[in-house]
Amino acid sequence: MKFGNITKGFATGLAVIWLAGCASTGTQTAGSGVAGTEDSTVGGAQTAVVTTPLVDPAVQAVIDSGKVQGSVEQIEALLKQDTVHFGFDSDKLSSDDIKALDVQAAYMTSPAGVNSKLVIEGHTDERGTRTYNLALGERRAKAVKSYLALKGISSSRIEVVSYGFEKPVDPSHNEAAWANNRRAVIVPIEG
Repeated sequence: MKFGNITKGFATGLAVIWLAGCASTGTQTAGSGVAGTEDSTVGGAQTAVVTTPLVDPAVQAVIDSGKVQGSVEQIEALLKQDTVHFGFDSDKLSSDDIKALDVQAAYMTSPAGVNSKLVIEGHTDERGTRTYNLALGERRAKAVKSYLALKGISSSRIEVVSYGFEKPVDPSHNEAAWANNRRAVIVPIEG
């Protein structure tokens, strides 16, 4: 008697799978006029099929964390922002940079990013001595690390290095170049 029930259950399951497969290969008709849906006709019955755009898994992890608010486009842009800029002779984070770091922290505390590691590179402009600028670059990198630590990222997952003025992004000798060179760069570590 048990074998008969198992066979019936198996047959029913196969029928459901077969019908689901048939439903997904139905012919499509002109759009329904509703964004994100398409009309599909299967066996004379019309159904709406919801289509969703593909979202980067890292962006989806940030959205799923619920720790930051914003559109997919905003979160994607903030997650890609890998450079934090600083004022002259400063290691203070701006509110715009904090938003990007919040997104980075949300990703790193999500299941998708829980094993990720970073190197934060501190940089300065060319003004000042080599020794002073190495120290300032380190303070900038540590400011980013400290903020991420406040957001729950273990310090052991973040390395800090200072290049001082040794690796300018803009080698010009003017205010615009100096502003671009005063930065901390977030570099993911593979592994």
